[in-house]
Amino acid sequence: MKIVLAGINIPVKVIENLSEEEKKKATPEVISAAYARISRSKKNVDELVNESIENISKARKSNETIIYGMGHHSVADHAIFNLNIKRVSRLLVESIEKRRLAGYTEKSQRYVTLDGDYIRPQEFSSEDLAKFDKLVKLQNDFYFKANPKLFEFLKKKFPDESLKDLEGIAKEDARYSLCLATETQLGCSYTGQTAELAIRELKYGRLKEEKEFAKLLYEVIAEKAPSIIQLTDPELFKQHNPGQELKDDNFKYTKKNTRDLVEKSFNQNKNLGNKTSEKDIILVNHNNPDREIISTLLHTYSNKPISDCYSLTNKLIDEGKAKDFIKDSLKHISAFDKVPRAFESGFLIYEVIMSASCFAQLKRHRMNTLLTQDYLPELGCTIPPNIEEIGLTQEFQNVCDKSVDLYNEFKKYGKSAEYCLTNAHRRRVVVATNIRQLYHISRIREDKTAQWEIRNVTNTMSKLAKKIAPITTILLGGKHNFENIYEMVMKK
Repeated sequence: MKIVLAGINIPVKVIENLSEEEKKKATPEVISAAYARISRSKKNVDELVNESIENISKARKSNETIIYGMGHHSVADHAIFNLNIKRVSRLLVESIEKRRLAGYTEKSQRYVTLDGDYIRPQEFSSEDLAKFDKLVKLQNDFYFKANPKLFEFLKKKFPDESLKDLEGIAKEDARYSLCLATETQLGCSYTGQTAELAIRELKYGRLKEEKEFAKLLYEVIAEKAPSIIQLTDPELFKQHNPGQELKDDNFKYTKKNTRDLVEKSFNQNKNLGNKTSEKDIILVNHNNPDREIISTLLHTYSNKPISDCYSLTNKLIDEGKAKDFIKDSLKHISAFDKVPRAFESGFLIYEVIMSASCFAQLKRHRMNTLLTQDYLPELGCTIPPNIEEIGLTQEFQNVCDKSVDLYNEFKKYGKSAEYCLTNAHRRRVVVATNIRQLYHISRIREDKTAQWEIRNVTNTMSKLAKKIAPITTILLGGKHNFENIYEMVMKK
């Protein structure tokens, strides 16, 4: 066996100090082109990499042929782009972070005291921008007033807790008053295919900020690796793929067409009524997770057909032995281990109503399917309990009401009206997940260090899962409590 390190992430500042000849070779296209040829060449991979380094134009041509001519788009994922993204809104970040095959680290509103900086939406007229500035001042003033008051309150309430932790909680609760235009920054690592998808989708986004982001992202990547992102530019694609046409307009109108179609369908069926659940979190659908997970465990670790595995599962359940089987299968697991992959066969679909602040944390669990509606002020806003305890509820509610008033006035601007809303305003989210992913969410978000709202949401999701899958969810819980849960379960 032999492993050779073929490439690593290198800061652009380092590349700029190279010679002009070396700079040309410092492109991720080298790795993607070399790896793309592995399946069709007798040469070893070291030779393929060296050939790509020595002939960049040939490497780019290889990418164009294999990625776009043959349709092997996953080759582009060998190229990684590390992006410093600054002066963007929290609303835009939701769009940036929708893609799964990427890494994101965002400026935290828990650990950093904000300065009140915000994005002034390009859609708004100069007259309306003045109104928007006035609203943001109201939101920020509440933040700067509530933050120190919360901290002093928490010091008295929890005298034994560390001041650093209490500072974080105070900032977390105060931030609920901040708007979705609040400025932030993040480090983002896109694979080639993910970057291409982000550009292709956001260039037709409903926000001008999305379109600007797509344009700048294209420019910084196309300069270094043009062969990786051709599906973002019909002319570039046609130039390198004679005889093939990229119908970009089809992509442009797909989402708008679907949005119009859905609106038309509901308008034609108004007799359905408005049956809104009284609960913020409901388990919409599942597939009998206990049965599916035990059956796939039996299948994975045997040579039996799936029909035999289902039969044995039914027998274990009927005889009351299924729970012991799962306990024995998990008896060597720790708080840092994932449950077996077979647990992915237990599907769950939730509808969750949550604040923008809560969604900002849930969106990090991007291996789940997270399908969001637009923010809906009619769902109200989430008021942190600590805000209530320090007597600022009415003032906080006033901030939210003023935000909704301007949002309603700015609906003429479409999606960008959401910049007016605060972190406290809520939306509906469909969370399509599985028991294995729920374990991951539970370990992090039910932990005692987790923020209170996402902890409450996750706790309810876990309780609902335990009702329909009492066997395979026996170790769900926060990481801080894993040893206690484990001991209680295994002793039984």
